[in-house]
Amino acid sequence: MALRSPNAGSARLAARRNAGSRQEILAATRTVIARVGPAALRVEHVAVELGVTKQALYHYYPSKEAVLFEVVIDELVAVAHAVDQAARAAPDGAGALEAIIRTYAAHFLPRLEMHRLVTMFVPTPETFRATPEVLARIRPINDLLYGAAEARLAAERRPRRRDPRGPRRLAFTAHLAVLGLLTMRTITDSMQDPLLDTDAELVDELVRTYRAAAEKDKTR
Repeated sequence: MALRSPNAGSARLAARRNAGSRQEILAATRTVIARVGPAALRVEHVAVELGVTKQALYHYYPSKEAVLFEVVIDELVAVAHAVDQAARAAPDGAGALEAIIRTYAAHFLPRLEMHRLVTMFVPTPETFRATPEVLARIRPINDLLYGAAEARLAAERRPRRRDPRGPRRLAFTAHLAVLGLLTMRTITDSMQDPLLDTDAELVDELVRTYRAAAEKDKTR
């Protein structure tokens, strides 16, 4: 039996510790965002939350933007997987659109500051670059958000339709609609001027609108 190299074992242990430390930093960053909001976040806040120095954080992430990018990716991957599972479990295309709206809203309505970060995170080229590796992590999220609904809607269409992008567009705009609701909620909350309708009422209205659109798409 071949013996394992001590160096290889040490490297694996170091990698596990490194991954654990990164997750602790991201968890602390989420805690601070919930307390002060994404705009006011500073690396010093995260360092204090963890009881370490700023320099210790920079060992893992070179800038605040790099930390925020990882938080954003984690959030988007988590909600995209939840949407994908819900859409796959839906009985039809209309149900898959409903799954996009309800699942995305349920993920972010209790955590509007995190929604603010996800939608408003725009790093500058001087601090963070969208390399091919970065884009390769972002683009698969779209398929998780829209792919299952697109497939359900496409399967229900009449054959030889001239608009093959229609199902994807419906899934995409359902996502845009719930993003709009969440963004309006962050604005009204910050102004302490609540909306006249409840979250449930607004989500239900979006669902009715997109269910009707799915039915119409079958016969257009």
